[in-house]
Amino acid sequence: MTFKKIAVIFIVLLIAGIIFGASAILPSRVQTALEAAFRDNNFARPVIGEISIHPNGFVAKNITLDEGGFDKIETLEAKVNWVTYLLNGRGVHELSIRGMQISRNTKTLSFGAGHLLEKLKNLKNFRLTSTDVTLDVSTLFGAIRVNMVVNIEPKKGSDAHEIKATIMANQFQLGFNSQWQGTISKHGGLDLSGNFSDGRIDFGALRISRSSGWANFTASGADYSFQNQFEAGSAEFMGVPLQSVTMVNDFSAAKSTSITRAGVSGMPDVLFMADYIRMGDKPTMTTLLKGKNFGGLLDLAEESTKRNKVIDENLLGLRDFTLTANYEHEKRFEAGPLPFGVSMQSSGNRTLNGNLLFYPDTYELRGSLEISESLTNAFENYFQIPKESMNGNFIRLDGDAKKIFAFEKENKN
Repeated sequence: MTFKKIAVIFIVLLIAGIIFGASAILPSRVQTALEAAFRDNNFARPVIGEISIHPNGFVAKNITLDEGGFDKIETLEAKVNWVTYLLNGRGVHELSIRGMQISRNTKTLSFGAGHLLEKLKNLKNFRLTSTDVTLDVSTLFGAIRVNMVVNIEPKKGSDAHEIKATIMANQFQLGFNSQWQGTISKHGGLDLSGNFSDGRIDFGALRISRSSGWANFTASGADYSFQNQFEAGSAEFMGVPLQSVTMVNDFSAAKSTSITRAGVSGMPDVLFMADYIRMGDKPTMTTLLKGKNFGGLLDLAEESTKRNKVIDENLLGLRDFTLTANYEHEKRFEAGPLPFGVSMQSSGNRTLNGNLLFYPDTYELRGSLEISESLTNAFENYFQIPKESMNGNFIRLDGDAKKIFAFEKENKN
């Protein structure tokens, strides 16, 4: 046998050995690396259900990321330069994720987003495609589900990456369609802008429909900024019908503000306002309803609900009224109802004053109000307050907020 034949046989055997060795060690090595990467991104208990190696990459399926199986990925496919990967553990240059489902609360979502941003800034000539991504966020108003399609790829002639995303929601509490585009730089700077349409909200006391607007999000390290403005054709707050709603938001890590203005349908002299301010971890919120004629507002309620209630002359005579509810953050415990201090002025005089607890998931309202003595009987009769809930000019509230405020239509069934 000639030396040339021996060399060919040796090379063939060497290549076969490398292929056999790689096929034996790669699945275990890739699985270990994947699990470590998931743990590094705050997924505590990753388990890879199935993994297969191909000449140009690998496919992992049925991935669970937490002990309860709430966080999971159906399929993760990667394109890999195996030579580079075997030499230094790198070489993954394209990822495709399908069927990802993540559950978070607002605090862990904020932390996770910041951690992910730190990872993205180190990408180089990297492509990421994610489809059928579902994010469930536990909020004060219940679970919010958002669906996303996200694509990230290198920007030509730049060291930045381009981002294009479609984000949508379609549920009782929240619905919208939005399109986003922007960039992320190698220094970690993120700049996203988007437009949304077909928006609707049902967050306890607040309902908004037929809304649209724009938004912009920038972030660098722990600093972020989110601004948006939207308008809605119609809305309700505590059952009060609103129109021409405008909301302007400006959120950052240090401070957040949200300003809402709206008119009351059918009453051009009545204005609804809601202002939210957060400094650090301390939020304040004030909602205000003011107008010239409180009796006219009650007439509007009767016209809307067809209850045929008799409105006391003392209520009809209230003028230049301001009804205010101030959120009292220091009185709230975690996951508890929302505490408000409530007051009403009419013609410069105090009409009512008290404290309420509002349960946004059930619309329940509990608390007590002190009513002006001249209006005690009028309030008792109009708002149909049971005798056992009255103690002089003090009223104990414990029931459905919509019924208390008399803007909910009667159920005739």
